[in-house]
Amino acid sequence: MANARIVTPINGVVLGQSFPIGVEIKLPPGWHTYWRNPGDSGEAVQLRWQTEGLNVAETIAWPMPQRIPYGPLINLGYKQQVLLTQRLIYQPTEASSGFVTINLAGRWLVCEEVCIPEEADLSLRLPIVEQAEVNSVLAMRFDQQPIPQTLKAGVEVQWMDTETFNLTVDLPGLSRENFQEVYFLPFEQDVVDLSLPPEVSYEDSKLAVKVRILDADRPSYDGLIWYQESVQGQAIIAGFEVLVTSPGSSSTVFDALQYLLLALLGGLLLNIMPCVFPVLSIKVLALLEESAGSVPQQRAQGWWYTLGVILSFLLIAGVLMLLRGLGEQIGWGFQLQNPLMVTLLAMLFLALGLNLSGFFELKFALGTPSKSRSSGFNAMMGGVLAVLVAAPCTAPFMGAALGFALTHSVTEGLIVFTGLGFGMALPFLLLAHSPNALSLLPKPGQWMITFKEACAFLMYATSIWLSWLLIQQVGSTGWLLLSGACLQLVILIWFWERFGANRWGTRLIIGFLVVGVGFTVAEIRQSKPEASPQVTAQAGNIKAMVYDPAAVADAALEGPVFVNFTADWCITCKVNEAAALGTDTTQALFLREGVRYFVADWTNEDPMITQALSRYGRVGVPLYLVFHPDATNPVILPQILTETMIAQALLPPAQSSRSSVNSG
Repeated sequence: MANARIVTPINGVVLGQSFPIGVEIKLPPGWHTYWRNPGDSGEAVQLRWQTEGLNVAETIAWPMPQRIPYGPLINLGYKQQVLLTQRLIYQPTEASSGFVTINLAGRWLVCEEVCIPEEADLSLRLPIVEQAEVNSVLAMRFDQQPIPQTLKAGVEVQWMDTETFNLTVDLPGLSRENFQEVYFLPFEQDVVDLSLPPEVSYEDSKLAVKVRILDADRPSYDGLIWYQESVQGQAIIAGFEVLVTSPGSSSTVFDALQYLLLALLGGLLLNIMPCVFPVLSIKVLALLEESAGSVPQQRAQGWWYTLGVILSFLLIAGVLMLLRGLGEQIGWGFQLQNPLMVTLLAMLFLALGLNLSGFFELKFALGTPSKSRSSGFNAMMGGVLAVLVAAPCTAPFMGAALGFALTHSVTEGLIVFTGLGFGMALPFLLLAHSPNALSLLPKPGQWMITFKEACAFLMYATSIWLSWLLIQQVGSTGWLLLSGACLQLVILIWFWERFGANRWGTRLIIGFLVVGVGFTVAEIRQSKPEASPQVTAQAGNIKAMVYDPAAVADAALEGPVFVNFTADWCITCKVNEAAALGTDTTQALFLREGVRYFVADWTNEDPMITQALSRYGRVGVPLYLVFHPDATNPVILPQILTETMIAQALLPPAQSSRSSVNSG
């Protein structure tokens, strides 16, 4: 019935680089197929790319749908034809033969008076090339697709009660005479009565839409403001996406205080992470050396350190909020998805290790206050350094707090990030204000040097771990370049310490070394990622499947499904996988209950996974979901897993106290 084919504007695939691709579906006159939310009946088009090594870089870009009445029902979809585009990336697990055959399994409904389910196996063979050429005609068609854009600025959502909200949108140049129909089309089924037009009002350049929902138990109600507009006498369909959190997500003072407390606890726990603990310890030792000095100076050290920590977290918050406001699909930990940042962090931890081993002295952040004329600045930089080395770490309680911070107002978000910073700085601040607590520590002596040198090994271990992470991202070439950069860094530090920088000759050599380090690091950005296994987080011997929302939905119809949102750089994730998911007890449970296990690997940037995290109120990993066949919403488990929690979540809803595991 329908005629479908794979199309792309490029003439070949570059390994490791995303490329545009689409599926064109042509329909007979009078027939239609369906949008992501098919409406009152029907089924959304499903596309599954099946070539090994082919991964989704961007999810389907759904064009603007039509409202298709059928008796009392309203369907949402496309007539005549539709082009569904997205971006893929090819990373073969074996040596390439010079060509890649892109295989697709597609499924859709084609409807008129009756509906005919259709399945199609499509393929397209493309060469592997160093640089792809672009078909300008097809590229223009891809670019001119009527894809609604997400409108974030100028949108206000106000919940009237648990079943009604007002959407107010600022549209400069709004002409109410040209608006013929306005509807809110949610991305999910059974959210609103599509046959009833919402109440619409206009005031100056603002459009207000009153929406009444049918299901008040969903975490979000994202969708389209869809309208028909008269342009030069012709009716055209237009619209834009809006993000609507549930009334339960609308913050109250109590909610804000609750998440502020979680942020404080998360910040406190960051101090015991292996990345941060040595830096905090060295700062405490420096404070201990000054314990016989001025009490006001000790207290000032504490506040300067706290200021450095809080300002650093606020800077991170500002960058995150700005990028998300510009439409970037990023979350907490986004910096570790960038190989260049991973490289710089690995070199930083190596330098910190050398500093703690006594190879050289980093006075501006870890030095003793009395040794510097700018002790306040040194203490503040120590706080900045502590936040910087905390980049690879995500402490318990942080996930929910950060999700709240980045999905609510800027003011609320900044307050939560301030709480996170204050929690992290609190132990040092309390010690700076408590001479009696400092007196409980051993007196300064040789043990302090031994302790500092022992802490260096944690720094070296973290640098090695980051090197392993870089291999996962860009392969062995990236690791080789990192090793070269680290070698040059060590030579640079040695040369600086041995000869100083007082002569022009030594300055020239140091300059060459700095440039060499810079060029080597820059080369890592050009490294092409080697293919990585499809799944990196196995649950012991349980077969893990790559996360795909459609595949999860299909599997959940047949039995329980466990979804693990993880990343190689997430320490908490790896601890959970070893201590709870990978144990014999959990493996036996999964086998006995027939659990389908999916892994959403967020090691590298993946907009599909970022969107899924946002859907469940998270901006980072870990996140654990359990789907049941007879339940509308999944069970959300805490960030710190135990075997008991997993077993309880897998019980049928009637037997499980969902609230006990849904508090994460």
